[in-house]
Amino acid sequence: MFKVNKKVKILGVVILTVTGVYIGLEYVLPLFAPFIIAYLIAAALLPLVRFLNQKLRLPKLLGAILSLCLLSALVGFIVYYVCDMLLQQVVALLKNFPIYLAVLTGYIDSLCSGCDKVLGIKLGTVQNFIYTNFDGVLIVIKNKIMPVITTRSINLLIGMVGFIGILLIMLVSILLLIKDEEQYKEGVRNSYFYKDIQIVTSKLSHMGKAYLKTQGIMLLFISLICTLSMFLIHNKYALLVGIGIGVVDAFPILGSGMILVPWAIISLFQKDVYSAAIILTAYVSCMLLRNTVEPRLFGNRIGIKPVYTMMAMYVGVKVFGLFGFLLGPVGLVMIVTIIKEAVNRIDGRKVPEVTPDNQE
Repeated sequence: MFKVNKKVKILGVVILTVTGVYIGLEYVLPLFAPFIIAYLIAAALLPLVRFLNQKLRLPKLLGAILSLCLLSALVGFIVYYVCDMLLQQVVALLKNFPIYLAVLTGYIDSLCSGCDKVLGIKLGTVQNFIYTNFDGVLIVIKNKIMPVITTRSINLLIGMVGFIGILLIMLVSILLLIKDEEQYKEGVRNSYFYKDIQIVTSKLSHMGKAYLKTQGIMLLFISLICTLSMFLIHNKYALLVGIGIGVVDAFPILGSGMILVPWAIISLFQKDVYSAAIILTAYVSCMLLRNTVEPRLFGNRIGIKPVYTMMAMYVGVKVFGLFGFLLGPVGLVMIVTIIKEAVNRIDGRKVPEVTPDNQE
């Protein structure tokens, strides 16, 4: 009877934990996301603020403002540089668009002629079919898609105004968190649920560091693979392109295949088999590295088997969308930690207190 009751309790804990974590990540997290980000930024700026306070005797609020200004200037410079570079490339693309369109038209004509020969039909049949339907596509874009884009642009403008408001709230929160850090820490330590929350937050902190380290390692190796492949095909911008593909690959929805696969196909159409083979080899290497090495690195660092980490990433993307790539493992760590703690308490075992010395 005792064993049955124990199993029922554990099952109840599992169901409640999974449900609670899902509700927390899906509905509660978006409400507190700005303040969580503000806390993380404040924690990153605290060492500099303390240095300014101890060495230069600057008040914490003044040090926080100065540190925040430096961070904002750095981020602003990077954003400005990236946007300026993208704008220049867009202008260059628009200037050369007629040339690219002519080249693309030539490829389409060659492909259509090849299809005519393979199918044994009159030359020009496939070409006429494509161009006739292309006119219909243009009409659909003009009458249906363009109005939707216009409406979305208005919604985007409204969203930008809201984003600015959220950004101001975050900036004020960062300053307040840094200014009164000791009071907030004391209040948290005196909380009745402090020890219970610390067990989960310490695990999440460890997971966050593991995630950043893993992504850094993956970015380095994938950038090296792509840069080497660019050197092998004698690309003038090998280093820039290699790093750029490595950055794109870090985004789960995009991936290196978004650039490398079309590039390889174009190379094949140009009858450059060597370049196509190198680029496809680079893509396969990046894909294998991302799908095998990353879960192993990440899983080993957070104490979860790689296959479970991969499952968590997959389920996270399916349930939460783009950010589920990170929220999936976060939810898994929360579920495992809470269930382990609950099972230990059901068994009557004392759980060791989490301190900086014994954190995983």
